[in-house]
Amino acid sequence: MINLSFWVLLLPLLGFIILGIAGRAMSRTAIVTVGWGACGLAFVFAAISFFSMLGTPVAGRIADQSIYTWVTSGSFQLNFGLLFDPLSAVMLMVVTGVGFLIHVYSAGYMEDDPSFWRFFAYLNFFIFAMVLLVTADNFLFLLVGWGLVGLASFLLIGFWYQRRAAVAAARKAFVINVIGDFGLMLAIFLIFINYGTLSYQSVFSKGGVLTSGSAAANAIALLLFVACAAKSAQLPLYMWLPDAMEGPTPVSALIHAATMVTAGVYLVARANPLFELSPVALYTVAGIGTATALFAATIAIFQLDIKRVLAYSTISQLGYMFMSEGVHNYTGGIFHLVTHAFFKALLFLGAGAVIHALAGEQDMRQMGGLWGRMPITAWTFLAAALAISGIFPLAGFWSKDDILASVLAQATATGNPWFYVIWIVGLLTAGLTAFYMFRLFFGIFTGTYRGTARVSGDHEDDEENMEDEDAAGHHGHKPSYNTIREVSPVMSIPLIILGILTVVGGIFGSFALIGLPNWHPLAAFLAPVLSGVHNVAEPALGLEWLSTGISLALALVGIFAAWRLYRGGFAYKENRNPLYQLVFHKYYVDEAFTVILINPLLALGRGATRFIEGATLDNLSNGIGVSFRGVSSGLRRLQTGYMRNYALAILIGAVVIVLYYAVRG
Repeated sequence: MINLSFWVLLLPLLGFIILGIAGRAMSRTAIVTVGWGACGLAFVFAAISFFSMLGTPVAGRIADQSIYTWVTSGSFQLNFGLLFDPLSAVMLMVVTGVGFLIHVYSAGYMEDDPSFWRFFAYLNFFIFAMVLLVTADNFLFLLVGWGLVGLASFLLIGFWYQRRAAVAAARKAFVINVIGDFGLMLAIFLIFINYGTLSYQSVFSKGGVLTSGSAAANAIALLLFVACAAKSAQLPLYMWLPDAMEGPTPVSALIHAATMVTAGVYLVARANPLFELSPVALYTVAGIGTATALFAATIAIFQLDIKRVLAYSTISQLGYMFMSEGVHNYTGGIFHLVTHAFFKALLFLGAGAVIHALAGEQDMRQMGGLWGRMPITAWTFLAAALAISGIFPLAGFWSKDDILASVLAQATATGNPWFYVIWIVGLLTAGLTAFYMFRLFFGIFTGTYRGTARVSGDHEDDEENMEDEDAAGHHGHKPSYNTIREVSPVMSIPLIILGILTVVGGIFGSFALIGLPNWHPLAAFLAPVLSGVHNVAEPALGLEWLSTGISLALALVGIFAAWRLYRGGFAYKENRNPLYQLVFHKYYVDEAFTVILINPLLALGRGATRFIEGATLDNLSNGIGVSFRGVSSGLRRLQTGYMRNYALAILIGAVVIVLYYAVRG
């Protein structure tokens, strides 16, 4: 087996260093050459390694490459090593492959940005951090990659730092991810205390150290999931991802669709032996994932910003992945991760093409009728919308069927009503997904173009938004319909490639539904790593048909409802219904956090500044200064300049000394 994972890690790092140091002085052609070359070669090396693994016997598909020894203390040794196994091989293909397409697309999308070089430097840095995260062979360097991915996302979300909203979104993402980082650190401490090592293979091979359901096993798995929930935007730590849409659209596609947000799904799969020791943690994973899937889907129904619809869709689909992993179907979660990378990256890039063509407009009320002007974008966007809706035979159909069928099988095998609830919520979410995605599609591409004037009355901060757009290089004027045109090939070619993958990507999954029970190549490939797959209850063909049939029917109902309501375009009407307002304002979660948490903390900080720093520390330091000034003023009066005064002082001093010794003796 050929293992080139070290070069997959090194090349994006070199690209970041070159662009970071010399990018400002380089031409755009040179910047693109370095940026594309670093990520493109990383993908080539990842592909060579991946396909060489396919020709290797199963027993030889795990390679742990030690780069150097980091710590040696007695019997404890920690290496900086790269683990290349089926799971990391799949993740590398997704990270570098989709990442490269987004690099190509970005050359067109960001062509007029004055910080073109800085954007590609950040992209390369993000790819490096993500590769480190998925190839680290121990928990310590997983944490390093985890933190660097958070830093890269902070830089990319706040790339347009002239925009106040972008800076606030970057800070919010960073703070919430630090909460997850803290959970991961605590989990790593507990792993070291209980196992005496941080190496994946050493920890996972010591199955008898912790008993199933023990307090330590539950604590480790739950703390790991805290990190996963923060990174993958699950309840209640999801709030950063919708705001992260303030970054450039290629950033949304790269970080918040295909790679960064799936890091939590990857970690649950990677640490599956630890999660298998904690039934409580698996129930939590499934429950949080299910609740998040439904919660985010309901919010997406009423959003007006094209990218925020996709942001809440991402949160919902990540919930599906955790739902699968919570019922031991880790391969189902990874399968949906792969297909989601195809169609969600395509949706974001398609949205970016629309935004680019409309001079930065993201409000759906200012769109419509774009099919005739942007046919490539429209057709590829349609393919992605069908895929995420679970329509046969696109990629999303197979992965969503795999998840829902495994949940139903778990319910029937255990008789646990909890799994029936999860399955029903999963079906309902499938219908809602189809509805909001085709609400988006019809609102953008059908009907008539509505971009003649800015809608007012619904955005109190329109003037601030306009200032932010100007600062970011976008302007408030809207193009006329006849001037709108399809994006350039550098942007449309990635759309076409992702469109093809969206259509055929399901071939990697299970075809048991159509009578080919042995056709599950991804599960077979991942089996050496994902031991939990053996605990999956295999659905009977009848159950799988039942689950798939209901899911497909609900998706078609959702599409039909969207067609009835929005086939003529998106005609927005103000709705004062309290329930509508509740969901439209995202259940007022941000407002509640502001009132309950942020404002009290700000008040506490201001109070501490006033009373501790001002009244105590400042007054104390000022008092010391006043005291020394008084002492010095008194001593200064003794310096008269007269010799007789100094002689008298010496005499008095001598008398005092003599009297002291006389009395003492």
